[in-house]
Amino acid sequence: MKIGIVTDIHYGPDVETRLGSQAPAQLRTFGEAMRALAPACLLDLGDRINDVTADKDREHTTWVRRTLTEIGVPVYHVFGNHDVANLSKRELGATLGKWAAYEYVDLDGIRLVLLDSQDPTVERIGGALGTEQLAWLSSTIRGSRQPCLIFCHHPLDEQAVDGHWYFEAHPGHAHAGNRENARRIFEKGGRVLAVFSGHMHWTRATMINGIPYVTIGSIVDGGFTKGRPCGAFAEVTVDGGTVGVRVAGLLPDRFEFGRL
Repeated sequence: MKIGIVTDIHYGPDVETRLGSQAPAQLRTFGEAMRALAPACLLDLGDRINDVTADKDREHTTWVRRTLTEIGVPVYHVFGNHDVANLSKRELGATLGKWAAYEYVDLDGIRLVLLDSQDPTVERIGGALGTEQLAWLSSTIRGSRQPCLIFCHHPLDEQAVDGHWYFEAHPGHAHAGNRENARRIFEKGGRVLAVFSGHMHWTRATMINGIPYVTIGSIVDGGFTKGRPCGAFAEVTVDGGTVGVRVAGLLPDRFEFGRL
């Protein structure tokens, strides 16, 4: 099974290192790569827009959804903090084809679990997983006979933030609250192959108790690439219990994780 992942598109006006004006060009490159890859689906891990006003955010969200679906495979989305700044989750769900803020999809023998780390949003940038969502997560993993991949905007690991242009000074905004509880659920369930997130705008991989946690860099951020849009996106291949990740862009990377 092959999956394409893109995150932190930040379409809209440029804000600091978030080069939203570069999103159309970067998504064209992403689309070309995905048509060549022919994945089973695409995952958008949130922060599709640089929030401006409700009207502009609605317009920009609709554009991103349309642009991704034109690639020609199913597209699944999670909520990022910028996405919900001016629009409700109900409205965003209707625009993005999401039936719930957190949900799962069974596809080609894999359960894709899409979490909502805006449950609630914390000080506009941070986020957490609520107690009802954690109960749902536990039931969803226990009830699956298939291996699971987890997707969330905020990271669920404990990656260091040293050297980050924003999060080094604001570490409380970096990771999802209640992530320790989520990890216990992953570990107890015994079915989680890997956990993917965005939000940090850089690419990192960590391993916690046998489960890999992969953060994918922003496709438009220039904070780590001397002002040029990074162009980061990921091609994920799942073969049995093996997960391979290739990250494209100006800061390419590769990871491979073995069987459970």
